[in-house]
Amino acid sequence: TELTPDIREMLAKHFPEDAEWLYALAVLRCVRQCANRYVEHAYETSFLSEAMPGLHLSSQNLSNLMTSLGYRRRQMVAFMREFVPSRDWFVLVDGSSVVCSSKHIRDAQRGYNSHGCHDPQLNLIYAVAVKDGKRVPVFYKRYPGSVRDVSAFANLRAEAGLQDVIAICDKGFAKKSDQEEMERTGTKYLIPLKRTSGECPREPLEKAGFDGFDGRFLYNGRIIWYAKAPRPAGAKHRVFLYVDEELRHAEQRMARGADVGRETAAQLRKIKKEQKRAGSLCLKTSMETDDAETVYRTYKVREEVEQLFDTYKAELDFNTTGMHNDQTLEASLFVNHLVLLIAYRVYERLRDNGRLREYAAVKMLDNYLRDVRVSNVGDGWRLEPIPKAARKAIEALGLTP
Repeated sequence: TELTPDIREMLAKHFPEDAEWLYALAVLRCVRQCANRYVEHAYETSFLSEAMPGLHLSSQNLSNLMTSLGYRRRQMVAFMREFVPSRDWFVLVDGSSVVCSSKHIRDAQRGYNSHGCHDPQLNLIYAVAVKDGKRVPVFYKRYPGSVRDVSAFANLRAEAGLQDVIAICDKGFAKKSDQEEMERTGTKYLIPLKRTSGECPREPLEKAGFDGFDGRFLYNGRIIWYAKAPRPAGAKHRVFLYVDEELRHAEQRMARGADVGRETAAQLRKIKKEQKRAGSLCLKTSMETDDAETVYRTYKVREEVEQLFDTYKAELDFNTTGMHNDQTLEASLFVNHLVLLIAYRVYERLRDNGRLREYAAVKMLDNYLRDVRVSNVGDGWRLEPIPKAARKAIEALGLTP
């Protein structure tokens, strides 16, 4: 509770009759990945049953509570808006597919995702607030699997009341119509172009060494060279070209095949082009800044947004949802959002303490904190001896057992 007092406060504000069981369920799901039928046992054998007594979390009662919760999207939106930041932050928006096999969920429609899957799926769009290295998942909304991310961005932006929004897209959004749609709705975008795209400037790569580049900066200890392409007349976007020195050398080494010296003329021409483009990244953006480093660092935040979805799908075990109707699905998405909020508080604490290399936010709760136990044999609660690994995990969070 030390990491999440505001979450409890906002739940009490917007869900006065449901705040206790919602918070307890989110904490249990964050620490123990258990299905609904095991939640009651997990609750009764945890200290939550003492800190928050009297909760009825049997499988049947929980099913009824979740169904009732699923009708209250308006309250969920009001709760999430409490965490939408001020104008000093900016918000990144990204989407991911969630495979769903239920025939009773209307949004489970055939679509296409980056894994080449055409199964019935939902399109889950998330908004992540960013400022000074901090990342906070603040808002989500689900859409039918057949709805493209680009048409959902503006809708989510309006519902969440977002101001400074940047949609960090993948190469699938390089279509001109998608970019025009985002420009029309006022959504700033940042899109990586394919290395073979005609929009990527060629001149800097043709010159010897890095003579064609405008400058360089350090990113995670690596030297990144950049070149700015002139902004087209009347255009709302511009293109930046980057070369990662370390990545260039790695790709050029990997390109050495077993056929060195036996290539055809056509193969040599192709290899020469690929060698020139090695280690390069081309970004097209409608962001107002002309600072190449700012654009690059903003794009790299996408990797952390992708980690958000990895956490959502892998660690929260919610890639394939077995919910039976729209209400229980909506309720489950909201509970998972609460779990993500808690998990990211743990993530931020680990990062601030320099312990991210040692622990994963969700897994550490599951693997270590369940070993912290208290007992009561009639004369009050006592903390049991804590295993060394669990004690170190608690210290990594800056907590005192």
